[in-house]
Amino acid sequence: MARETVFKDQSKLSPDYIPETLVHRDEEFRELSRLFKPVFENKASQRVLVTGSVGVGKTTLALKFGQELEQAAKRRDFKLDYIHVNCRKQRTPHMVVRKLAEHYLPRLPRRGLAPQEILEDVVKQLNTHDAYLVLALDELDYFVSRNGPDLLYSFTRAAEETGAPGRISIIATSRNPNFLRLLDEATKSTFMHNKIELDKYNAQQLADILKDRVKVAFKMDTVREDTIGLVSETAAQTGDARFALELLWVAGRIADQEGIQEVSPEHARGAKAHVFPGIRKEVLKDLRKHEILLLLALSRHLKISEQAYALTGEVEDAYNVVCEEYEEEARKHTQVWEYLKRLSDLGIIETQPSGEEHRGKSQKISIPDAPVEMLEEELEKILGKLEKSGSVEIP
Repeated sequence: MARETVFKDQSKLSPDYIPETLVHRDEEFRELSRLFKPVFENKASQRVLVTGSVGVGKTTLALKFGQELEQAAKRRDFKLDYIHVNCRKQRTPHMVVRKLAEHYLPRLPRRGLAPQEILEDVVKQLNTHDAYLVLALDELDYFVSRNGPDLLYSFTRAAEETGAPGRISIIATSRNPNFLRLLDEATKSTFMHNKIELDKYNAQQLADILKDRVKVAFKMDTVREDTIGLVSETAAQTGDARFALELLWVAGRIADQEGIQEVSPEHARGAKAHVFPGIRKEVLKDLRKHEILLLLALSRHLKISEQAYALTGEVEDAYNVVCEEYEEEARKHTQVWEYLKRLSDLGIIETQPSGEEHRGKSQKISIPDAPVEMLEEELEKILGKLEKSGSVEIP
């Protein structure tokens, strides 16, 4: 604990940290403000879709805007709540609605009520207290791919059916820029053609973001200018600010381990060997145990075979071996297909038809965004922690 460190506050490099200012997202912030002006002026609901790839600031933009929105409402003596729901973690309609209901209906029974009933009770609470809600549905594209668009449409319908069409506004985020095309016309119309697209960051923008975070995360004069430049250039290949921040954090950790009070380009190069873009570690930690076992099996097969992809049957065979190693009962074929679909929805794997040379519904499965040897090592660490904690598998 008494050891010297280059850090002042490591949490300021976390994906969960909301910075004081949004570097290079002020234009998009102003656009959100313009779109939500009718909520205050006319008590009219709004629905906005924010799209962009991993690490371009969708979640941070929504959270920061939510903070400012609540403060603006308080100054106007206007009852408004901002509630942020991660649809990857709250992955069913019931879980999403219950997360929302925790704020308004804390004594709600845990079982026995359908999502639509809970939603109607929330709207009644809004009506009773003359209050308004801005609901952020983060990673909505993932949720809709699993559950369909019905819940999204229900938010609008529930308010209309209780005579309060302006009570609920929505900010949705999506990685898929063409997400609206996947919806039916009724659901698509709920967004009123309001769409904000976030471009990938370039090297200079990433450098500006890192400089802003260095001020609050590191002690003064511990991070060299050329280190920031190298990290920015490395992360600019993906345009991913999360990747850049994680690289800088790991570089700082390496400097600490070496007992050096300066984060150098060499530390940044060392960090690159430990961090891979495309797959965030928090995504891996949210996986269920058998999804981790299946992904581990795929990683090992691709490493041993040195091929770009594996066939479904090969992955199942490897999965059975991994289950035996970890003393777990392997799931049936249909459940394995469900695991593969979820891993694909999360963007961890890619699947495509295997072609005419292979019979049946076999697919080619690949891991495009991470070195399989590093992924294997990370998955084994997660499984080791699960075994130590005695976690119970969720089907």
